[in-house]
Amino acid sequence: MTIDGQWTAIGAEIAGQHIDDDFLSVITLTVAQTSCELHIGGNTDKGTLKFLPHTIPMAFDFTSTDGPNAGKVFKAIYKLSGGFLVVCYNTDGGDRPKTFVTTPENKFSLVRYKRPG
Repeated sequence: MTIDGQWTAIGAEIAGQHIDDDFLSVITLTVAQTSCELHIGGNTDKGTLKFLPHTIPMAFDFTSTDGPNAGKVFKAIYKLSGGFLVVCYNTDGGDRPKTFVTTPENKFSLVRYKRPG
């Protein structure tokens, strides 16, 4: 199974804090092989994905090439199951998350996506 296609956020937390459901409706992720677009409200980050196929959990690096985070690299882990995608990002540029847990200390972002429709 691949993560290619469009995804809509259905749950999220940042640094251990739940994100309001009203905000989730403006978060979408579109993946086409190694290209990616992350839309959050009126902001769009476009970039590339480098998948790390031999890691557990599965991982990728998202390099933003256009948008508010252009030039930044976000290390992430992900899991794909039953039409749902869960991604845990380190948006501070530090080490890759090892688990799907966010805390005030690690400041990770975790987003749960589903395919639209």
